Amino acid sequence: MLMGIADLVPGISGGTVALITGLYKELIQSIDNLKPAALKILFQAGVGPFWKAINGRFLAAVFGGILTSVLLFSRLIEYLIEEESVRLWAFFFGLLMASIVYLIQKNKILTPTSLGLLLLGIIVSYSVSLLTPTVAEINYLYIFLCGMLAISAMILPGLSGAYLLMILGAYKIILSTVRQAQDLIFDFNQELFFKVVLVLGSFLLGIAIGLKLFSKVLRWLFDHKPQQTIAVLIGLMTGALHKIWPWQNQLLSLDSSSDKIQTHAVWPQNFEGDPQLGSAILLLLVGFFLLFGLERLKSSPHA
Repeated sequence: MLMGIADLVPGISGGTVALITGLYKELIQSIDNLKPAALKILFQAGVGPFWKAINGRFLAAVFGGILTSVLLFSRLIEYLIEEESVRLWAFFFGLLMASIVYLIQKNKILTPTSLGLLLLGIIVSYSVSLLTPTVAEINYLYIFLCGMLAISAMILPGLSGAYLLMILGAYKIILSTVRQAQDLIFDFNQELFFKVVLVLGSFLLGIAIGLKLFSKVLRWLFDHKPQQTIAVLIGLMTGALHKIWPWQNQLLSLDSSSDKIQTHAVWPQNFEGDPQLGSAILLLLVGFFLLFGLERLKSSPHA
């Protein structure tokens, strides 16, 4: 569920949550196990061996949690981004800072090669985060490609799939379509139903294909270059820090007809609006120490 919440927020990745909670490698391996050979087990040995071969209980728990969060919290996240952005980003900034500290301590990124790869990850993530969000026309092939690209970012710590959707101009389209799908449960409309099916169907198909292709690459990297892969992933997370800094001012656009929006990080005293400094710092600290609390819980013999 935490992965689902993170994937809804532009600037933080569900892959970050998977990495810091220790689920990441098993998630990548389990997704890669979804291959034609698994279907052969299903037809020859039955549902039980097939379910075990694909690590079905694990995948059902993870993706069930993600889907639950998307359905339950999409409206809340949309509200918080609009109305409580400083506090929301403060919490996630603290969580991401703690993640970086924890992963560096755990993996001991000290060799010249690892440090070089960490720097590469920072440069890539920082460069992507500087791209300017725009607004796109609804095109189902484009929505399909957005799904492929977004899921690749969502399972990479530090690269936010939601922010990538903003860059591609599809974030509000997808979020509003999820909200419309919820509304259809209580007030069915045939025209809206077909629109929702086409948009979400195109997006989910892109996710499925992108997830399968990208997980294979990541599994190979973890099997053959684990330390180097972790170094790059930590770099990706570090490079994204400035984008979720709580205090962001919107840059003025010289082109008044442009739909593009760009922000830049500022100190609280230079923030155009109420900096909410006390509550923001409190939530930043909550986010920071929450990670270490989760880690203690995970390490507990009773967990």
